[in-house]
Amino acid sequence: MTDNPILHVLVVGFHHKKGCQVEYAYPPFIEDTTGVSAECPAAWKHLPYLALPDGSHNFDEDTAYFHLPSQQDPNETIYGISCYRQIPLEKIINRTPDMTRSTIQKSVCVLSTLPLYGHIQVKMSLITHAYFEEGDFSKISLLHDTYHHLNACLSSIDNISTSPHLFVGLSAVELVTRFRHKVLLLFKLMLLENKVLFFYSPVRPLCSTILTLLSLHPGLIENGLNKSANINLSSASQPSSENKCEVNVSNISPETEDNDHSIVSQKSNDVVDEDLVPNNTFVSNIPKDPSIDSLDEAAMQYNMISIAQINSEDCGVPMSIFDNGNLCQPYSCLSYMDILTDPSVRGYVIGASNILFKQKKNLADVIVEIDEGKVEIENIELKRHLHLTTEDLRFADYLVRHVVQPEKEDVFLDGVGWEGGDEWIRAQFKAYLLSLLRTSLLSEGAPELNHFNPSFISAWQQTKNYQIWLNQEHQAIMALEPCHPFAGQLSVADMKLRISHTMQSSRSGRKLNQAVQNTSRAVASTGKVVGGAISQAKGAVTNWWSNLTTTQDLEDEKNTPVIQDV
Repeated sequence: MTDNPILHVLVVGFHHKKGCQVEYAYPPFIEDTTGVSAECPAAWKHLPYLALPDGSHNFDEDTAYFHLPSQQDPNETIYGISCYRQIPLEKIINRTPDMTRSTIQKSVCVLSTLPLYGHIQVKMSLITHAYFEEGDFSKISLLHDTYHHLNACLSSIDNISTSPHLFVGLSAVELVTRFRHKVLLLFKLMLLENKVLFFYSPVRPLCSTILTLLSLHPGLIENGLNKSANINLSSASQPSSENKCEVNVSNISPETEDNDHSIVSQKSNDVVDEDLVPNNTFVSNIPKDPSIDSLDEAAMQYNMISIAQINSEDCGVPMSIFDNGNLCQPYSCLSYMDILTDPSVRGYVIGASNILFKQKKNLADVIVEIDEGKVEIENIELKRHLHLTTEDLRFADYLVRHVVQPEKEDVFLDGVGWEGGDEWIRAQFKAYLLSLLRTSLLSEGAPELNHFNPSFISAWQQTKNYQIWLNQEHQAIMALEPCHPFAGQLSVADMKLRISHTMQSSRSGRKLNQAVQNTSRAVASTGKVVGGAISQAKGAVTNWWSNLTTTQDLEDEKNTPVIQDV
């Protein structure tokens, strides 16, 4: 554990002529200086605008999380936690000549080497409140005390991976409740290294949504963001498609002496006999259930938790998603767009509150509207990659039923139980990812690949993170059966899931929903079935049903310039 996980405590203010600027830094960026009106290092030139978010004047207080490249180690990221407030000018005791507006906007910001976003935010929120209540921003002793106090607290954390503070403020329950089945689509999207924009205001829920999604990937928050802000903008770079790595799994020849499935050596294309792989007592006898309808709920939960018991590091996890020019910026200011459009940036996951990010052409492959829970994808091929299979929908439904629709509601136990709680959700996604990784090692054409969408598997195998995983140690994953944990025979329940998914996701399905709602309102208000409304509903049902069995993307292919929901 480093002696000083907190590098700096800053005050960032808005100057009516100079814009956002660092007004004070402790310790100073440059030794033997006062830290007043501190000039940011070149690598941190965007810091003031990241710490004082766009549109912050619309809110009395807010919080922003952001990433900066380390100045000492290119393999490290600095994590920024900024607490913003604004107060009326009349509450300021010690006014300065540059205070010309009716309100004063400032942020108290911490730069940390540990990604303990929510834990630090809770402390900084109280400190920021106290700093503003003083009414005298020239009193900097509180900032010095904050620096030393935070370092004393955080230095006592021996292992961040097991720290109870790691996921403070990152509610997986809220994420599933908001996005429902689409949370699985977003989870898989992270693996494809595309350009993804999350949009929302205020900034704190925006950042929390992104980080909560990343927390579903085992080990990613604590060990997978080290290079999420580091990129060499001056180096010659290749187009995104050329930066993809070709991983031809189809050339792997299966061995069938003792098992039906091939196993790929983690360091070469050699084939390893599965009997030689150490077995895992938790998962060695996991059965493949014949039908989701007849599946015993307790047995399924045991299967999923048993898979999740495997040590992630022994399976080569976390995935190196944010590496080699793939960035993560929970909050991105407008000036940061220069970095995003640099040719050396292959992909990113960013959050923005400025509408200009949405209006910038070709900036994002996917736009996630957090307020409405919408996922907008323009690229038809990417839509195919992210199509959820029947098995995926079963898994998503399993999550939603346990999180959003618990069988027994108890106001005294709500949110504190294991099943359906934050850690339970993360365990389910860990089991899903490990099963996905194991199945991806099968030869091309294996039926088990269909359970995860072979189009997705193929696209994923071309990414940097998959190639890195394939060429490192992941021996423990061989103990898993290569299949989807929710594989089984097609049932009536699956048809209901598919119809529900289509109703929520396709344009024709949404039209039908609207027609039904219009009809219901007409009946409720008049007591009669309005002819126009019933005709509209009939037409929508006819068109929707005729297209249900065809490819859902056909309609979108005809309107490619228009962004549609997934």
